[in-house]
Amino acid sequence: MASHPDDKIKKEMHETTEKIAALEDSIRGHERRNKFFEMLIRGVPGLFFVFDDKFKVHNWNKNVELVTGYSSREVTERSLFDLFEGEDLTLIREAIENVFKTGEGVAEAVLVTKDGKHIPYFFTGIGAEIEGVQYLLGMGLDISKRTQAENALRESEALYRIFAERMTEGVALLHGPKILFVNNAFGSMLGYADPNHLLGQNVLNIVVKDFEMYFREMFDSLESGVSGERFFQARWLTAKGREIWVEGRGNTIRWKGHPAVLVTARDITEAKQKEISMQEEAAHLRRENVTLRSSIKDRYRFGSIIGKSAAMQTVYEMILNSSAATANVIIYGESGTGKELVARAIHDLSSRSSRPFIPVNCAAIPENLMESEFFGHKKGAFTGAHSDKLGYLDEADGGTLFLDEVGELGMNMQAKLLRAIEGGGYSPVGSSFTKKSDFRIIAATNRNLLDMSKKGLLREDFFYRIHIIPIDLPPLRSRKDDVPLLVEHFLRLYSPDRKVPAISGQVLEALMNYDWPGNVRELQNVLQRYLTVKRIDFLTPASRDIPKRGSDVSDGPRIPARTPNLQENMDGLEKALIKEALEKYRWNKSRVAEELLISRKTLARKMKRLGL
Repeated sequence: MASHPDDKIKKEMHETTEKIAALEDSIRGHERRNKFFEMLIRGVPGLFFVFDDKFKVHNWNKNVELVTGYSSREVTERSLFDLFEGEDLTLIREAIENVFKTGEGVAEAVLVTKDGKHIPYFFTGIGAEIEGVQYLLGMGLDISKRTQAENALRESEALYRIFAERMTEGVALLHGPKILFVNNAFGSMLGYADPNHLLGQNVLNIVVKDFEMYFREMFDSLESGVSGERFFQARWLTAKGREIWVEGRGNTIRWKGHPAVLVTARDITEAKQKEISMQEEAAHLRRENVTLRSSIKDRYRFGSIIGKSAAMQTVYEMILNSSAATANVIIYGESGTGKELVARAIHDLSSRSSRPFIPVNCAAIPENLMESEFFGHKKGAFTGAHSDKLGYLDEADGGTLFLDEVGELGMNMQAKLLRAIEGGGYSPVGSSFTKKSDFRIIAATNRNLLDMSKKGLLREDFFYRIHIIPIDLPPLRSRKDDVPLLVEHFLRLYSPDRKVPAISGQVLEALMNYDWPGNVRELQNVLQRYLTVKRIDFLTPASRDIPKRGSDVSDGPRIPARTPNLQENMDGLEKALIKEALEKYRWNKSRVAEELLISRKTLARKMKRLGL
């Protein structure tokens, strides 16, 4: 059946209506997009503009009018090139030509406003072809602040360069180990006619090998921010390989956004040679003095130290060498070997002998009192601070600070002590005033500090500052030849009537054969007990039967004889148990406290009460 004409007309009208609606939607969409792009263009920071290959401006944002001072009508009437002068005009022309040739171009040029202001701008543009016409879409950003900063930086660099070149001290800028800049004085000090020959070199190439580790640690400390400033004295190598003494300081600075080190240095070779000569002469005189004061009777002793063995002769030589030097000393040895005696001997023979010797047991100071004890405190700094108090560093000024059990110091205290050691000073608790003290450190420990450093229990920089002259004290079991001398010394020292009691060969043999885990301190206690109770015995399971004074024989480990007094029995038993643990662990108080399930502080209090 043929369709009715009216139906066909209705269908065509419906399709036409749909097309008109779609076209209207498309127009509205274009209008929205145009409004969006217009808003976007007007909101773009800086200058935005569009012009064709005839340089007619077709579109721009409001900033073009605000910056140039031209109205919208004037913008369309003025030539683009009216905004530039001289070389800047040439640069802009070349950039526009590049856009129309290659599709993009950039330029930095000074824009001249309507009222004559000159503003530096960075321009960038891209080309586009629309309906056969070439257009340039461009943007301009105000770089006046950046330009001012660059000019100021260039002026500052020029000023500092002139200043550095005119300085009489050597100046060098380092990034890592690499030398970035040196002044003429630095190059001249090292014998370089042209200081630029040093640029790019590794700074460790000019450091004598003995000081390489110290300088490597110093630069790491400065660049990592651990230290802000470090003083140094070291030997450097000139261009011809001659060694010179140099003194200076390194400071942390920022260079192009990265940490760097600024070094100032001066040649002190002449002064240092005189100082070394005077020290050697003084050391020689002190050695002669020691020799002259020594007699045939006490040639097997050194001050308060007793021993004739080869191991002790080495220790004596180290004491003499250390006393003639100024570097820090670390004494290694088991508990009871006499580390403090060695430290006192070094101090007494040194140039600091007329100044104080301050012994500090680092393990006996509670962590919360560390700073107060070392640096002192001001009145009212904390509860109980009723008056100002000097610290160990104040008391050791000009003298020696003996840090016994130095391995017990916490990481925080190590950092603060390191700063004071390196001349950065310290502040008493409750004070912002920085004080300085001239002290020499002699440290002692029965622990392996290098191993602690590798495990992160001891700061490497602190380790290297105290571990300069190491002295190893041998345990008593390694120098049995010295036992008879020590026995005679202690018997003479503790005899009430100053008559040295006789001691049998059996007893002496037993003393020679015993392992002495507590070292000289244990021998001293055993002999004191011998003079009191008339017998020699040991509290360790390893002991053998020891004869009484005379010909009787006693058992090995024994509990003190009972008395009717309960407290005396308790004290005697407690003393025996603590004594046994001390000798078992070679007087390592931390291990003993752990064994007895008491705190280290409680152990120290009991030892003091029981006379151990």
